[in-house]
Amino acid sequence: METNQRPGALAGVRILEIAQALAVPFAGVLLADMGADIIKVEPPSGDGIRHTMEPILPGESKGFTLVNRGKRAICLDITREECRPVLERLVRWADVVMVSMKPADLPRYRIAYEDFKALNPSVVYLEHVPLGKHGPLGGEPGYDVVVQGLSGTAVLTARERDGVPMNIRPAFNDMGTGAFSALGVVAALRHRDRTGEGQRIETSLLGTAMALGHQLLSWFAATDPPADEAFFPAVAAARERGEGFAEQRAIWEQNYVRGGFANIYFRHYRTKDGFMSVGCLSPQLNARFRTVTGIVDPRTQPGWDFNAPGSFERLRALVSECEALFATYTTAEWIERLRKGGVPCGRLNFPPEAMVDPQMVENEYVIEMEHPLLGMYRTFGPPVKMDGTPVRASAPPPTLDEHTDAILADLGFGDGEIAAMREAGVAGALRRA
Repeated sequence: METNQRPGALAGVRILEIAQALAVPFAGVLLADMGADIIKVEPPSGDGIRHTMEPILPGESKGFTLVNRGKRAICLDITREECRPVLERLVRWADVVMVSMKPADLPRYRIAYEDFKALNPSVVYLEHVPLGKHGPLGGEPGYDVVVQGLSGTAVLTARERDGVPMNIRPAFNDMGTGAFSALGVVAALRHRDRTGEGQRIETSLLGTAMALGHQLLSWFAATDPPADEAFFPAVAAARERGEGFAEQRAIWEQNYVRGGFANIYFRHYRTKDGFMSVGCLSPQLNARFRTVTGIVDPRTQPGWDFNAPGSFERLRALVSECEALFATYTTAEWIERLRKGGVPCGRLNFPPEAMVDPQMVENEYVIEMEHPLLGMYRTFGPPVKMDGTPVRASAPPPTLDEHTDAILADLGFGDGEIAAMREAGVAGALRRA
């Protein structure tokens, strides 16, 4: 772990997090690791993922633990008017407020940007709207798996079971949105430092998915056929025939991926004793791969025409040839040969192997933390490193209701007021019968 105790880059930045689940809380982790002081508002029953995403103890789950380190937390029922004095003091305290709730609930509970700007004119306000505010689904709730379907990214991985696409795990749209949200917050703080102006930031799972889909979701007039002329009619006919996901995906591949399934240079392979990965993203690296393996790629031969009869079959045969070749040597033997030939490669780790891989441990991409209830656990280290302002995982996540009284006291509420709020159910954890 980082032993340098100099303050992080965001030391002194105060953030109020009114959000559950993954996307915005993950943004909070990234900002907390950089030194921000984050107060997380939880409902009296706790963040919903305390009770889902692999619960270990009542109110403590793996999912919650991993996206809430380094924060303080307060239990408040913000749906009740009696909570308003506490919420207003928190907003005046904050430099940044990050909110993830149904858009319709924001004006209902007076937690929209306009409400908070009236209390704190320079506040930076991040609003997470899973599917965006506009369009036929504008303002509707959305989760990572729904966005995988809407965005088309569920098609990209080609994972299926019994003819149905499988959702992609981990929830890359949630975590990617968290990263984009943190970037937006830092950019808005930079603007505020220069001008004194706060502003509203909006992020969404759907926007993240489209960005992360990169070239596989994009369309180029120079190379790609118009969908209404090629793909739409062909896939409609396939659906009419009752064909499954694999057949429909093949239509997309033939029209838009142009043999991308045959990217023998950038994929995972099964070896004689396990699995490994190869990554070549330039003509020079592709050539090195062919030199080491002896594979002849028909696409490098004179006269190759992707549209010629039999070209698809030739590429499928190429893939089969490579797969058969890699199965003849062990992972260690392939890694030695490929690295000697200058080909980027590595073993394919299962998660328990990755968590103890020396490459992860020595770079602190995996760290150990101690939870007061769960004990020791291994998790991801801060994904960003900075020389002048260290980034560190400072503390485990808060237990339910751990900091409520202390935060209320910091906001100026007396012992009697705190006790009254707890008695009324405005503050504090939900009392169990």
